[in-house]
Amino acid sequence: MFVKKGFTLQSNDWVAIKGDMVFFIEVKEKNKRFKNIDIEGHGLNKSQAYLRTLLLDKTGIRTLLIIIEKWSKNIYYNYIDELEKGYYFDTKNGIRIYPLYNYKQM
Repeated sequence: MFVKKGFTLQSNDWVAIKGDMVFFIEVKEKNKRFKNIDIEGHGLNKSQAYLRTLLLDKTGIRTLLIIIEKWSKNIYYNYIDELEKGYYFDTKNGIRIYPLYNYKQM
């Protein structure tokens, strides 16, 4: 119904609120890292990155991307707008990969 009326829809995993601070959280569980000659990292669908950037531009609400490596129990995180400022690689399947060095680690 909303799409037919011209809305763009997106869902998030969590909303975090503390005092005046509000942000969305997108969580991805990964079975392996993306690796090629130039980059080793993780990411999300390119359209998700675009929509989260649009959301930030229109509302000022940021999205925190959290990557959980299932096999290693490593957890990487950073705001998508921060990841977008650095280097990234778009795969042929439409996945935007950000290098591990652009993430913080828990």
